[in-house]
Parts: sequence; C-alpha cells; structure tokens
Amino acid sequence: MNFAPFATRDFNAQLQRGLGKSYLGAASIGEVLATAAAIHDGDTDSWHAAWRQLAEGLERRGQQEQAAGRGETARRLFLRASEAWRQAGFFHRINLDCAELQSSWPRAEACFRAFMALGEHAGEVLRIPFEDRSLHGYLALPQSHGGPWPTLLLPSGYDSTLEEMLVMVGLPALARGYAVLAVDGPGQGKTLYDPETRAYMRADYATVLGAVIDRALTDPRLDPASLVAVGVSFGGYLVPRGAAGESRLAALVTDPGQYDIGAAMLSRLPPTMIERLDEDGPEAWALFEKLAESPEGALLFRPRMVAHGVESVQAYCRQLVNFHNRDAAERITCPSLICDNEEDPVSTGQGQLLANAMTEAEVTFQRFTAAEGTAGHCEGLGRETFDERAFAWLDEVLAKDRPGTARSRQEMA
Repeated sequence: MNFAPFATRDFNAQLQRGLGKSYLGAASIGEVLATAAAIHDGDTDSWHAAWRQLAEGLERRGQQEQAAGRGETARRLFLRASEAWRQAGFFHRINLDCAELQSSWPRAEACFRAFMALGEHAGEVLRIPFEDRSLHGYLALPQSHGGPWPTLLLPSGYDSTLEEMLVMVGLPALARGYAVLAVDGPGQGKTLYDPETRAYMRADYATVLGAVIDRALTDPRLDPASLVAVGVSFGGYLVPRGAAGESRLAALVTDPGQYDIGAAMLSRLPPTMIERLDEDGPEAWALFEKLAESPEGALLFRPRMVAHGVESVQAYCRQLVNFHNRDAAERITCPSLICDNEEDPVSTGQGQLLANAMTEAEVTFQRFTAAEGTAGHCEGLGRETFDERAFAWLDEVLAKDRPGTARSRQEMA
C-alpha cells in the first residue's frame, strides 16, 4: 500500500509501522496522522518533538486515569504511549548517548510495563545471563496461573525493541494461549541502549539463542517440548542462524526469511566498490562514506553502523558479509514456517532462498501479496493476515506432538 505523506522514504516507513499497530491498540490512526502533520519532512528533530509531545500527553493521561481507578482506559493509553515513545527516539539512534534517545527508550519501556500490569496477562522482567554480561528480556504469560505454556522465543530486529516485538507478535500470541519470552540481544534495544549492558550486533546468533533457550528451560511454567523461535525483520536472519544444530526447538517461524544478507547488500553496490571492500586506505574509506552522504543514506547506514559498533560504512559492509545462513540452513531440523513478501524491499526474495536451502527440515513457505493487502516489509498494514496464517500453522505443528490437544501425526497424514 503506497501511503506516503513524506518525501523521505524512511519517514513514510516508520509512519506506516506505527499505523500497522492500530489493530492491536498500540496506535490511534487519528493521533498518528495528526502527529505526522506536525513533522517537517526529513527533519529528525521535528520527528522527535512531535512524537514526544504525543507520548507525554498519552502517558500523563494514562497516569491520571489510573489514579482515578479507570484501569482499562489507563491501560490503553499506556500502550499507545509506549509506541509513541519508541517513535520519538527512533531517528536518534545514530548517537546512543544523545538526550533524545536516552530520554525516550526508558519511557517506552516504563509505559509498556504499566500497560502489562493493568491487563490480564502476567509479565516479568528478565536478565538473561550471557557470556560476561546479561541480556534484557521480558516474559509474558497468558495468565498468572496454569501452564506449562507453549512458548515463543522472540528476539528483536535490527531497529526494534522487545517492547515492540511484544506488541507485534506477543499480544496476538498471548491471546491464543502462548507465552512469549522476548529478548533484546546484542545490538538490539535496551541491551544496546543501556550503557551498563551495551553489546553490539554479532553474526553468531547461536550463542545468543542458546542462552535464551537455557533460560526458558529453567522455568516450569514454560513447556520445554513446545519452544518456538520466531524471527521478525532482521530476526529472520538471526533465528535460522541460531536454530542451526539446535535440537531443543519444536518449531521455527521467520518473517521474512533471510538467507544471505551480506550478498543482498553487495548486489546493491557497483562492482568497482565491491572490488575495494577489503582495501585499506583513505580512498577506499571515502568511497564507501559516499553511501551515507545523502540524508536518506545517512538514515540507512548510520544507525546500523552504531548497532554493529563500527565507525565507517566500509567497516559496516565488511561486517555484514558475515551475516548469512548459507552454512546454517541445512542444519535446521525443526518444522519451519518461512515467510516472504512480494513487495518487501528488505527481503528481495531471500525467504524463498532460505526455504530452498533447508533440506533437513519440514518447511512450509508462505508468500504474502499486495492483492490481499499485505504488501511491504513484515506485511506492513496487514499484520492480521500474518497472525491468522502463522498461528494456524503453529497450532497444527505443535498439536502433532502434544497428546490430548489434537489429532496425532498419523491421524493427520
């Protein structure tokens, strides 16, 4: 769907990203459009100011409604405030210590926790041990009592946070009886933003997912036989990489699947630039820096460089070459739903490549289309359709190996 009030591509993408959460109650269409009207195209300070004004107002009203005993109204306000605070800091991720980002992400986190505290689902903050530090996580349960629950293990994406993932994927999952363990891994969300835990993006995600699985297996409320890794956006690379050789997963879902991010990046560069990727020296460095000279180039590259902990475009491109699932795909053995989208500018057909390479797993491939209103990255404004298909598939897969819940594998054959 071509909804583009701005000339700046990334401004439009983020605006649609907010609108896409309206069906979950995390955005009001009218509020989003009114906020957009106050933004000067391409001006990231204007973007921050407009979203901050909305976020502060929603959070303040939420506090007032909670104090007055109107919990349901307060709950809804806190959820919209959390999304508005996420938007407020989004374009200031080029400097992790800037006031705009450091004042926004803690408020997004606090408002989401206030939302959860007023709802029917139980939630708790986690610190997941990882190497010499810890990762920030959050466990959400369908109810305070019961279980053990089938559980989604949900990493963030390239520029998302665990709170956003808990909205996009977590709320639909909780409503269907799934627990959700969301995590900001290295280079993601609070684990990146918080100076105490700051760690940068890494290609060897098996180490991260393994630590998350270890933590899940310590909780008796989570069904150890029904752990499902779900990767959204950049998670579509991370989850398959982490699932390779991992026997403790019952299933895997990616949206979209990512086979070789490095190769996809190189395909967008001219041959002369590719030839100089590994060349050291100021001329090669300057050649790559030109990619980030334009305003849109800066919005694309600078935040990603920060997430990887590098200071040049060339260093970023060198690092990204290592982000591939070429050697991981054939080592994935759990049932897998691999999604793609015919109009996803990020995937560029990577989902089909990943599905084709997964020779040892039972793979279901799902392509979403513009004709059904699901065009764009991660189905854009049509996430309801993703939920419908993904959870139907997941229910069927888990039911095969969960006695008493549905027909056996033989009966379904």
